[in-house]
Amino acid sequence: MSDLKPCIHTLPAWTAAGIRAVVPMSELPTVFPETFDKVARLVTAAGGMVVGPAYARYFGMPTDVVDMEIGFGIAAPVESEELVVTAHPTRRAVIATHIGPYDTLAESYEKLMPWLESQDLDLDDSMFEFYDTGPEVPPADTVTRLVFPLD
Repeated sequence: MSDLKPCIHTLPAWTAAGIRAVVPMSELPTVFPETFDKVARLVTAAGGMVVGPAYARYFGMPTDVVDMEIGFGIAAPVESEELVVTAHPTRRAVIATHIGPYDTLAESYEKLMPWLESQDLDLDDSMFEFYDTGPEVPPADTVTRLVFPLD
């Protein structure tokens, strides 16, 4: 677990804008870039500003399909019929850091899940991945925070 370094931190309040969808797992590599582009365009068209990071919010455990919301942190709420805009309160969360290609995230989850279960924590019904580096970063250096809010 030393490479993930899970710990409990307080997440500051933040506002998110995203698009929620149920997506086949096999389509994620194309859904992510398309949805990030669409969300950024919609936020800008609504007069908002993306302040990052990019995120995915997962509702329930993924199977061959994923119930998720894909989007960005934004500077202030915006009005848009196509976006889910959420004001997230300050809250505590388990945060672990994955460094490496997205296609190795499953290995990090395999390491992290037993640790989470051993901690006897009251986890929220959803969790986040925050993508702290952009697509210009080499895959081996990509930083993804795995964030499990606490109830």
